[in-house]
Amino acid sequence: MKYPVIILVISFILGILIEELIIPNFYFYLILIPIITFLYFLLQRKFTQFTQFKSIHLIFTLLIFLFGALYLNWEHDNRVSYPFDSPKIRNAEIIGKICKIDLIKNQKLSFTLELEKINNKKFESELSHRFVCNFYKDSTISIDSIYNIIAIGNFVKFVGVINKARDQRNPGEFNYQQYLYNKNLSGIINCYRPETFEIIDNHVEVTDNFVFLVRKALDEKISLLHNSKSSALLKGILLADRSEIDYDIKTSFIDSGVIHVLAVSGLHVGFISIIIFLLLGRLDIRVKYFGTIFGLILFLILTGGHPSVFRATIMASVYLLAKLTNRVTNGFNSIAIAALIILLINPNELFNPGFLLSFSAVLSILIIYPKLSKAINQLNINKVIKNVLLFISVSFAAQIGTLPFTIIYFNKLSIISILANLIVIPIIGLNVSIGILTLAISLLSNYLAGIFASANSFLIDFLYYFVNKISQLDFSYIAIYNFSTLDGIIYYAFISLIFYLSILGINRKTYYVVIPLLVISLGNFITLDDKKLLPDRKLSIMAVDVGQGDSFLIKFPNSKIALIDAGNYTEYFDTGDRIIFPLLKRLGINRIDYAFISHLDTDHFGGIISLINYGIINKLYLPLQDSSIKSVIFEEFLQENNVPYNYYSDNYFEEGNCKVYLLCDTTSQEYLNFDSNNKSGIIKIVHGKNSFLFVGDAEHEAENFLIKRYRNFLESDVLKVGHHGSKTSTSNNFLETVNPKYGIISAGIMNRFNHPSDEVIKKLDKNNIEIFRTDKDGAIILISDGKEIKSLNWKEL
Repeated sequence: MKYPVIILVISFILGILIEELIIPNFYFYLILIPIITFLYFLLQRKFTQFTQFKSIHLIFTLLIFLFGALYLNWEHDNRVSYPFDSPKIRNAEIIGKICKIDLIKNQKLSFTLELEKINNKKFESELSHRFVCNFYKDSTISIDSIYNIIAIGNFVKFVGVINKARDQRNPGEFNYQQYLYNKNLSGIINCYRPETFEIIDNHVEVTDNFVFLVRKALDEKISLLHNSKSSALLKGILLADRSEIDYDIKTSFIDSGVIHVLAVSGLHVGFISIIIFLLLGRLDIRVKYFGTIFGLILFLILTGGHPSVFRATIMASVYLLAKLTNRVTNGFNSIAIAALIILLINPNELFNPGFLLSFSAVLSILIIYPKLSKAINQLNINKVIKNVLLFISVSFAAQIGTLPFTIIYFNKLSIISILANLIVIPIIGLNVSIGILTLAISLLSNYLAGIFASANSFLIDFLYYFVNKISQLDFSYIAIYNFSTLDGIIYYAFISLIFYLSILGINRKTYYVVIPLLVISLGNFITLDDKKLLPDRKLSIMAVDVGQGDSFLIKFPNSKIALIDAGNYTEYFDTGDRIIFPLLKRLGINRIDYAFISHLDTDHFGGIISLINYGIINKLYLPLQDSSIKSVIFEEFLQENNVPYNYYSDNYFEEGNCKVYLLCDTTSQEYLNFDSNNKSGIIKIVHGKNSFLFVGDAEHEAENFLIKRYRNFLESDVLKVGHHGSKTSTSNNFLETVNPKYGIISAGIMNRFNHPSDEVIKKLDKNNIEIFRTDKDGAIILISDGKEIKSLNWKEL
């Protein structure tokens, strides 16, 4: 058999997939495996001629398949979970053992802690629960002082906040909680009081800590010799730590289709192999080969054993050993061996983006590149051009294989990646080579190493400049947000069919006709499972989960779009850029026809700034300008960006069989004397017999004013509960006047304001109002056909 290992691994992987997707009962395997094993040995013993046929191999393959399923089933039983009932525990005294330490960032120190005790009460569980611990800079004590004394194996104590990681809170959003679970991590512990930290036991795990100390020394040396931008990239490609690379830079690399060079992968392992092999050039052949393998293993350890590095190291080692022993090696079997080892260590790696991108790229190169290279070598062209085409064909083959995963994980299909790689990959090769040389020379002289570091920084600056420029081209990429797993399966089926037709050797003219037809068919097939969360010809209201803030997306029956508030903006996170804009793209929304800012608190208007910068706001409504600097600066910003805006006033307009009422009597002195919260823009949307009332952060004073001014007109089916459910809002009188059937509360999970208050929840329950909460449910979708309102559970679609 030509590919024995890959057949075994495919069977193992299929078993894992079936277990993950279907999850049969454990006893199903317990009964089935002995039966199949018995049949296997019976056939081998009683019907020896059976071995001449494929049946015996089929049974053995089925056994491997079942083993894969059972193995993941066992992992499921031992899979970690968040161990507490409360999603957030404040001021908890934490005692535990440090298992892993990350390289320090500018504002944060992170390590993995095996939790032993909390609040001095023994934490009892059959499973070990590991948490990611983050220490943030504080004026009292520097996190650098902690970083310099801790070691892997230390038992430590400190006061922190235990958090359940954020799951998928909005459609299409990254599930960080599941990501941590797959890495056997139960949650997050944040420490904002580093002065409480102390080491209670100096035990050290010698080997693990030695590796950390080497990584730490290399990290410090890179930072010493390079500027911040250069050191960020070098740490990414040499130490597999991309945390310091700026978000905008990462986005540019994604848009230009070269993000793979920022993650340590087979490309970097290849560069390392060549460098080591050249350095050992005059030594004995066995020393060269084993020295290269040893160097690759060291590189694997120093980069933390990422699947892509592990895969490349295994493949390179198998290849070198085969060459040394004059044996024939096979790329398919080599990659299968690497996959099997990784999955035996942790079967959940099969669902890791790094694993999928790495293995799909290499498999595609192994399958497609030989045919492309054969066709190119037959061309009668200049040798240099031929080599360029061969280089392009490698990149093209990798892109064909990784395309579904690239779209699913990045929502973008790069158009210029093949050409971009022509420039970027050679530069990255030089960055790796010069980076290693710089570190080696620094052992002798920092001054001399600094000269090489300066040259590398110049190359990195050019790399950033080039990637930034090409990523800004109008045609650099196509945004695709509705590509599903089924679409990926259909894509691979079509690629397999095209490849099979090429093997059959059909007439070239026929081939040129068939291929375009298949491509067109593929485009049609991958749209079959597309579903609109916000349907046409109905009024849809989505409460976007932006944490502690407000944001409501509205789609009118004529498909026009409105947005009421856009969440918060901080130095570390912009909800407009990181949550709302990607959500709009996933929903196929390119423009916001009406944007409403209830008032100028950052948890309501902060996210709108990035949406304005994206140029997608057609018209904006906001409260009357006051004398605050914030108000003046914001309006100047709107004018600079040519965004038309109006102030709230008693008015209404019609849109798609809906009436939108702005209930703000700005002629009233009482209104003008209100504070920012009570001046919130009040919006009522009426669609047929259904109505929705949005009150921003209006409190009791504004509610009383609204009752006097509008009385029974306030009555609505759905109330956006004021001020995130604060006890300063939602009076009994106001609830009786509005008389809603449903109440929506937008608040962050266990936020520091304790919103919503128990008092408000009791009021809503007492009035038989069905409550929807973003802190409990994530994003909320209500759909009106003008007669009735239905809630849509988007997580089940």
